[in-house]
Amino acid sequence: MPDLGTISWFFFGYSGRVGRQSYALGGILLYMARLFPVYRIFVAPDEAAQTYWSGVLLVVICATLVAHVALSAKRLHDMGRSGWFAVFFVIGDILMFLFLCIPPGTPGPNRYGSQTDSPR
Repeated sequence: MPDLGTISWFFFGYSGRVGRQSYALGGILLYMARLFPVYRIFVAPDEAAQTYWSGVLLVVICATLVAHVALSAKRLHDMGRSGWFAVFFVIGDILMFLFLCIPPGTPGPNRYGSQTDSPR
């Protein structure tokens, strides 16, 4: 079982590499985290509950956007590209996510790390 340090690196670290499968599963988890407050807004019984869940949605969107950019940077590192291209995730969101799920990473070590799914 992964420890808290590994999980925080996976979602919020910008160094290292992440493979296609890990990237896709992590991204799907983040999209599910975004959808839960939306669901709660739709089933809220009154306006006060909708307002509360709208605030929660804003916080969740900010946190998941940062996590998506970090995951995208590590995925780009796995392909041997600069992580700075991950800022396009803010603009392209789901299209960037789908694009990064398709191409394979660099086999073996590259300048961003010795192996996939590791911080170094």
